[in-house]
Amino acid sequence: MEKVFELESNAEILIDLRKDLRDLLRQAGWDGKSMDKIVLSVDEALTNVIRHAYAGVRGPIRMTFRDSEEKTEITIEDHGKKFDPTLVPEPKLPREEPGGLGVHLIRTIMDELIYDKNFLEGNRLRMIKRKPRK
Repeated sequence: MEKVFELESNAEILIDLRKDLRDLLRQAGWDGKSMDKIVLSVDEALTNVIRHAYAGVRGPIRMTFRDSEEKTEITIEDHGKKFDPTLVPEPKLPREEPGGLGVHLIRTIMDELIYDKNFLEGNRLRMIKRKPRK
């Protein structure tokens, strides 16, 4: 199963996208708790694109949802400021200031986080969650 979302960098898109993503994850066989975690990861990644890559300026975002028997993969592409989340150091916990835990949450929830350094038009981030063996 594959679905492509053509989005605009605006926080308002996240509400409907969360619903659509939950439907896709349900169809892919994920349980409620796993769906919540994956949706949180995607929400954090997209929020980072909106806030940091585009810094409040509107721009295109493409999100591709791919599902197979072994895994679910979500790829996010934007044309904003380059940022490689795989280079972000682990945060010191507990945090003294709010915020700054988005990348840590994504790393904790997803099994793989792959940043495409060769994507010349901005950023391409692949987030992979492997399905439990039956």
